Amino acid sequence: MSALALLGAFGTLLFAGYGLLTLLIRQQTRFSLTEQIAFSWLLGTGAVSLLLWIFGLLVHGALLPALVSIVCLLLGFVGWRRMVPRPLRRRATSFEILLGIVIVIEIAVVFYLSFVHTLGWDGLLNWEIKARYAFANGGVLPGTYFNDSGRAFSHPEYPLAIPFTELWLYFWLGEADQFCAKTIFPIFYVVGIFLLIALGKRLAGREWIGLLMAAFLFFVPQITVEVGSAIAGYADFPLSVFYLAILWTVAAACGVFVILRTKRSPLFFLGFLPGLLIICGWHFYLSTMHALRPADFLPVNLETLGSHLYRIPPLLSAFLAEFYNLPTWSLFWFVVAIGVAYLLHWIGNPRVLVLLAALIVPIFLYLLIYVFSSWPSYLDHVGLSISRLLLA
Repeated sequence: MSALALLGAFGTLLFAGYGLLTLLIRQQTRFSLTEQIAFSWLLGTGAVSLLLWIFGLLVHGALLPALVSIVCLLLGFVGWRRMVPRPLRRRATSFEILLGIVIVIEIAVVFYLSFVHTLGWDGLLNWEIKARYAFANGGVLPGTYFNDSGRAFSHPEYPLAIPFTELWLYFWLGEADQFCAKTIFPIFYVVGIFLLIALGKRLAGREWIGLLMAAFLFFVPQITVEVGSAIAGYADFPLSVFYLAILWTVAAACGVFVILRTKRSPLFFLGFLPGLLIICGWHFYLSTMHALRPADFLPVNLETLGSHLYRIPPLLSAFLAEFYNLPTWSLFWFVVAIGVAYLLHWIGNPRVLVLLAALIVPIFLYLLIYVFSSWPSYLDHVGLSISRLLLA
């Protein structure tokens, strides 16, 4: 019975995501099957968690999942009506088949590790706790949760995409089942694999390169077995998959690779406007709920920055040490360095600049974040969180 409930939950997520995907893109857009599945999952989890939050402002109880299910099915119907048959792809080479078999085995291992591994601290007390509170309260987080100092450890100010995806599974299961909640995280691993295959193929023009990149991903401990990995129930790896999807979208918009046969409209970037509205709406909601402010960081202003500039050299040293932390990252950053060195030959190409900026700018921002750390020992703050931050 639980298996059927999970199929219903995952099916509605994919229906909603695919319907949104067909509405957001033109019908002549050339998406592979793996790209369609990946974006359908990401859009579906985002849409369902957003609908649960918005509808939860108006209704609760059994009516809440019923309304969201109706919207998911309607979006699925729209996707079916707008679906364009895909032409048959070329026949895979022996090497591609071999890499595909290796990736399937790796995915099976990740699922197994996820099922035998318990939820980590953040997975349990930052994310699943929100899903459990909401499920016990008719699908809505209690208003007192946001301003209760006794529960500030669970970061009530964090967005609800992951916990409300878990909540969606709880609605279908009829109970708060932590074991079943863990299933969404290896699925994010599969989605990340699909996106990496597609990105590698579009950038290099050869499918085996994308498959090879995806196969090597398994051997990065921070991604598969470390704290914050795809098996621990943390939001870090799902966030990295969402970032990879954003990178894919920005790269397509900037012409790094071509997904449309027609010329892109300058209005393409207006597609990011809904995301900005959601961010603003969430912060407005937190202010109306009098949510507690996070205590891990000082106020972000020029005065604080100026008085803490002395932290930058030690932070740079800590970051460099993390890059050659082989037990955590294996050869990941070494491979990234080789890729960056290769791209430097085309540094004058705006498309290459987009890719380099997508890699370097987040690292610079992460460094800047710790300048505002309120911890007595800000280097301890770095040591406890930098590997997970670089993953996301």
